[in-house]
Amino acid sequence: MSKKIKYLRKIAIFKNQAITQKVLNYFKKLYGSTLQTNAEFKQQFLQFLPFVIASTICGIVAFLYSTLFSYTTKLSFYIFNQNNLSIFLITPICFIISWWMVRRFAPYASGSGIPQVMAAVELTKPKTNFILSKFLSFKIIVVKVLSSTIKVLGGGILGREGPTIQISSSIFMVIHKMLPSKWPSVSRKNILIAGAASGLAAAFNTPLGGIIFAIEELSKFHIRYYKSPLFIAVIIAGLSAQGFSGSYLYLGYPQLITSGWHVYIGVLIVSVLAGYFASIMCVVLYNLVQKIRTIKSNSNQLLIVICCSLVVASSIYFLGIDSMGSGKELMERILFNDNKTVAWYIPFARMVGLISTFSAGGSGGVFAPSLSAGASIGAVVSQFLHLSGSNINLLIIIGMTAFLTGVTRAPFTSAIIVFEMTDRHSIIFFLMISAIIANMVASLVDTHSLYDKLKDFYVEDATKNSTLDNHNQ
Repeated sequence: MSKKIKYLRKIAIFKNQAITQKVLNYFKKLYGSTLQTNAEFKQQFLQFLPFVIASTICGIVAFLYSTLFSYTTKLSFYIFNQNNLSIFLITPICFIISWWMVRRFAPYASGSGIPQVMAAVELTKPKTNFILSKFLSFKIIVVKVLSSTIKVLGGGILGREGPTIQISSSIFMVIHKMLPSKWPSVSRKNILIAGAASGLAAAFNTPLGGIIFAIEELSKFHIRYYKSPLFIAVIIAGLSAQGFSGSYLYLGYPQLITSGWHVYIGVLIVSVLAGYFASIMCVVLYNLVQKIRTIKSNSNQLLIVICCSLVVASSIYFLGIDSMGSGKELMERILFNDNKTVAWYIPFARMVGLISTFSAGGSGGVFAPSLSAGASIGAVVSQFLHLSGSNINLLIIIGMTAFLTGVTRAPFTSAIIVFEMTDRHSIIFFLMISAIIANMVASLVDTHSLYDKLKDFYVEDATKNSTLDNHNQ
């Protein structure tokens, strides 16, 4: 009996040892998987941290830039109202300073900034990474802000939205360069795309627009490779900007009512006209800029800047403040006031002013001027159709969407941006239809967008200059 008890005890001890060993193995496995999970979490956290920091800074800078731009715009209107003849002195001086700053300190800070970001995204390859600092850097940020602000003080027809995109991408690029060598790898292309989307989202307070812009305009590879950094950057940049300025709409809540068959005819007419004239404007603008770039003499360049500034000044002096500045004031007046009258020549004055302002060099975007040109087309067409009240507002917003599409050739981005900045859910299908019509009409005039052609020029120019610099060294 004692032997049997001893035997049973041995078996029990053996079983206990086996169970204990299984428990120990389980906890060892759990500990190992926990360490692996923690390591993966740490790596993911470190990879996302640059996006969080950069997008926060982006939102703050976008708010400060917007505030500075807004105050400067109001100052330009105030000076003109005090003495309208002063425009013939202030505009040339401001245009010259803006042109000189870009030419002297950062040649690739000129114009909108969106083509430069598109060029930088295309050049994010091992063999061409060294060129990116030409398009995106701290120096670009400073020059972009100062040059565009000075030019708008002179009454230039330009916006801050395109520049904000290049500024934001530069912020992301600077943060990326500051990462230690042992930091977990962060895709430079993801950084640039997220930076551009954050800039647009912060500039317009349109997070969906920023995301669609990144997908439609910048990305050449599948969204699954960069969706998480993109969403995080857009959300944080938007929240940072809203933290200072509050939750706002770029163009408020315009009243909209669609009634009568005349409205549908108006939507079609405005979409066609806005898409056509936007594309014509871009063709003229690109050809003129390319011809000006062939002029190497500083004195001849300066003469062109003065001539462009005088065209803008004359337009403002003889046609009034509707042909002055970014055009946001014009859009707000015709959307929210009873006086929705716009002279038939204002759309052309704004297009000519935009061409002259852009051709004069210096920094300045085309987003807001495009929206205002389209808005004025919508207002003029509604006057010819004898529409009234909220029906006019619909055509104004349709004109904004169609003209922006004609310039960018990004119909969904344009529709979503206008939809978000007005918060008018009821007309989303009108916006999409007008954007598609405008895109088709614009493509008949020119198959490529202004941004695409300028991007190709910047890629070729920067690559050629970098090759020459390396050869000379």
